[in-house]
Amino acid sequence: MFENLFNPKTPDPIPFKTERELILHVIDKSYGFYSHSDHSRIYDKYASNGWKYNSQYFSLEYSRGDSFRSWDSAKLKYLADHCDDAGILRAVFESDKLVSYKGNCFSTPFVGNANLPDDIIIGLCEKYSWNENVLKRMQRVEYKYITEETKAKIAATIVELKEKMRKKKEDKTKKKLTAFLTTAAATKSVLTGNSIDDVVEQTITSDVDDAVLDYMNTLFDKK
Repeated sequence: MFENLFNPKTPDPIPFKTERELILHVIDKSYGFYSHSDHSRIYDKYASNGWKYNSQYFSLEYSRGDSFRSWDSAKLKYLADHCDDAGILRAVFESDKLVSYKGNCFSTPFVGNANLPDDIIIGLCEKYSWNENVLKRMQRVEYKYITEETKAKIAATIVELKEKMRKKKEDKTKKKLTAFLTTAAATKSVLTGNSIDDVVEQTITSDVDDAVLDYMNTLFDKK
C-alpha cells in the first residue's frame, strides 16, 4: 500500500466512470480554439486505453490523439460533425467554443451532421441568418430529426436575407446615382454662367448624405 503511494510510476486514477462523462467535462473545461492559443488535452490525459482504442464517440485517430487530434478543440469539432448523442451535441453547441471560418460553409461546425436534433438546427439557422451559403448547405443536408416547420424557417430566412441584400444594393445604387446626378447638375450650372463658388456652396450642403459625398469623391478621383 505505502509502496504504491510513493511510487512515482503509479498512474493517476481515472476520475471519470464513463467516456461520456469525460467528454462532457472536456466540453466544459477545454480551451485553445484559436490557432495562436495553447490547446488543452484533457481527453488525452484522462481517457483510459480502453476508451482510446475502442471509443464510442471518436474515430481511432481522434481517440488516440494522433498529431493535432490530441487537442480537445479538434475533438469538439469532430463531435460537432459526427456525434449522434443529442446531449453531447447540445453541450458542444451551447459552449459556443468552436470557431467558424467566414466564407467556407463546409468548415462550419455542426452544419453537415445529419444527426442534429431539431433545436440545434434552429439555432444554426438563427446563428447564420446572415450567411446564405451556410443556409443553402443546411437545405441540402438530409437531417434525420428536422421538422417541416424548421425546413420552412430555413427557406424563409434565405428569402429574407436575399431581400435585405437586394435592398442594400438598391440603396447603394441610389446614392451613387444621386452623386452622379448632383455632380452633373452642378457642372451644368457652372456652364450656364453661375459662379463656381456659389454652385459648390449650393451643392455641398449639410443635408447631403455622407455616402453621396463619398461617391462624389470617387467620381472626381477617376477624372
